[in-house]
Amino acid sequence: MQMLTGGSRDVKPQLMVFAATQSAADTTTSQSQALPVLRNFSSGGGSRAQIVEILRVQITFPFPPEVDATTSVYLSTKNFGTTNTSLAEPNVFAGARRFIDITTSGAFYGSSNEYIDLTDGQGNGILVATDNIYAQVVSTSTGVANTAIIRVLYRIYSADVTEYVGIVQGQQ
Repeated sequence: MQMLTGGSRDVKPQLMVFAATQSAADTTTSQSQALPVLRNFSSGGGSRAQIVEILRVQITFPFPPEVDATTSVYLSTKNFGTTNTSLAEPNVFAGARRFIDITTSGAFYGSSNEYIDLTDGQGNGILVATDNIYAQVVSTSTGVANTAIIRVLYRIYSADVTEYVGIVQGQQ
């Protein structure tokens, strides 16, 4: 019998929380976060591997100290380093942008939390078979090194070897 999420033999959603911080003000910085699964196949002659199924993501942004400032965060299965990425990149599975803008009336608007549901209509999430996910933080006109708090709701998924290899190849 396989030991799944937390050793309780279930597949209940779990929460992973981490912070991603820019290396300096208004730069592009990528940070890795290890995924909480073992990369070995089942014992006892089985041919299944545990991978992560990401269900939802919440990205919390700080309010920038400047007006007309933008901060973006992208989550991916590939390390883009200091090269800007976007949702058009196939390895990026979630992204959000936070901005402060002033209208002609003097009012300002923006957002501080972004909730991203990655499930289909039947509750199935995005399967990730890499050892890490990467958070890229990008900003303009903030004047500070920004930190985003990222909360990932996930569960453990048991994939057969063919599915596992296909997912790994597609996410590198």
